[in-house]
Amino acid sequence: MALTFDMVTAKGLAMHEEGLERVVIRRREERFVPGSEVAICASHGPLLMQTQACTARLVRGAHTQAVDVELGVLEVLDDRITLVIT
Repeated sequence: MALTFDMVTAKGLAMHEEGLERVVIRRREERFVPGSEVAICASHGPLLMQTQACTARLVRGAHTQAVDVELGVLEVLDDRITLVIT
């Protein structure tokens, strides 16, 4: 199984990546340590969280792509990650 990552802004789909093994991103929620990271792998359970401005890491094999993201809301459902920039 592989992950699909979509980043959506007010202007529409800003990024679409398929075949990812892992996505690492920082969360922005008071109940957790500020700036702690979440690693999302294939078969991850459903998740809805706030993200902070950071550099997310999209991992595909030996290649890691760094992507700057703004504040947003992230959803994980059925190996599909959707980040909506707020």
